[in-house]
Amino acid sequence: MAETPFSLVCTIRRLDSDDIRAFQDSLISETQSTTIDENSFSFRLDEANAKDLRAMWNTRIRGLIAADEILQAIETAGSSTKGDSKDA
Repeated sequence: MAETPFSLVCTIRRLDSDDIRAFQDSLISETQSTTIDENSFSFRLDEANAKDLRAMWNTRIRGLIAADEILQAIETAGSSTKGDSKDA
């Protein structure tokens, strides 16, 4: 990859390896990522100017936030379903 004046490397770590796969998959259409281990991955952004780097960073972070919110909703729904089945 050609050198650009502005670069950023972000490493994401989670205790739950299923969550980390979901986060990595959520970025698949946005950027390439590198698996570090079962609980972490990283991605790199390279841009010609700071304004573009900021925009690309914001886009990736919004995607990760959305993935996190979906995972939390699934966990909450799963918890409430498990509780209901115990009472039945």
